Amino acid sequence: MVVAIDMFNFIGHSKVQVSTIIGLLLLVLQNAASIILQHKIQSRSTSENKRFDPLTGILLSELLKLTISLLCIPQTAEKPKSLLTTLKTGHEEAALPALLYTAASFAQSIGASSLDLLPYLALSQTKLILTPLLATVLLNQKLTLQHWTSTLTMTAGIILAQTGANASAENQQHRTTLHTHPLPGVLAMLMSGSSVALGGLFIERSLKRGATTATTTNSFFVRNAQLAAQSLLFALLSFLWKSRCRLSGSTFLEGFTGLVWVFVVLQASGGFLVAWCVRVTSSVTKNFAQGMGFAIAVVGPLMVESKDIDPKLLVGVVLVLGAVVGSALAGQSTRVTNLLEKRQVKGVV
Repeated sequence: MVVAIDMFNFIGHSKVQVSTIIGLLLLVLQNAASIILQHKIQSRSTSENKRFDPLTGILLSELLKLTISLLCIPQTAEKPKSLLTTLKTGHEEAALPALLYTAASFAQSIGASSLDLLPYLALSQTKLILTPLLATVLLNQKLTLQHWTSTLTMTAGIILAQTGANASAENQQHRTTLHTHPLPGVLAMLMSGSSVALGGLFIERSLKRGATTATTTNSFFVRNAQLAAQSLLFALLSFLWKSRCRLSGSTFLEGFTGLVWVFVVLQASGGFLVAWCVRVTSSVTKNFAQGMGFAIAVVGPLMVESKDIDPKLLVGVVLVLGAVVGSALAGQSTRVTNLLEKRQVKGVV
């Protein structure tokens, strides 16, 4: 029996099921835990002079996703097929999103090294604006004025929270410096935001299209296996190019600790959660869930450690939470309006 909730209506989903709510909440918690853990890993790597290459984390998390998906595909298939034949069907749809995400990571590293803090934080949120904009063009999704207002509000809230969190830090080891040539960084961040938005929308279209041609569970793991395999290939090529085509165990696992392995598992689980939430709702709704996770990750540790919290951080968190609630309520009002219009049409007929 499927249990549905009429209270909320997210973008891309007309009636919210309990499983959808649970999936979005898990994505919120996963995103918050990943951000907190990533910050701790970077801080520890800096203090202990043990450099951790995030690209190795991507490689291992994609390998874990691929392994889990390959193990689940035979268990969820209605008709036994060759695993290779199953993976080859529609595999080209995974190539473009994987390439886009790899390009986004590369471009973001250029932006981080070329821009000061505030421009970098502002431009890193371009994906939040571009995702709904491109969704209306590529996926024909209809967004109301309240949805756009919630998106802009969440973007502003995230930027405020990020700058406020930076101001609340007790030890500012990395201070902003003036860059005389910011144009390459600006272009790189715009490219990164565009790539992330496009990649998410292509994944959404692929997952939803696959759900109509095969069993839901089987198509879900097939698409994830294809995406993980393609991402693993591009990440491996990037790593080899970055390390001058040399691969050794000492350099590959440099800086790895127990926290890093936990982070890898979190990233792999996040890949499945993102894919599930995108398939049952939309990339726009996924952005709101991740934004809420970010708000928890920023304000949570400061409250636990009883540190002074910058007012900009609190305002930013309130804006993010308000945007998430506003988006859900906007979907509900849209559904009610559609029902009233249908009833009026029936009454006229």
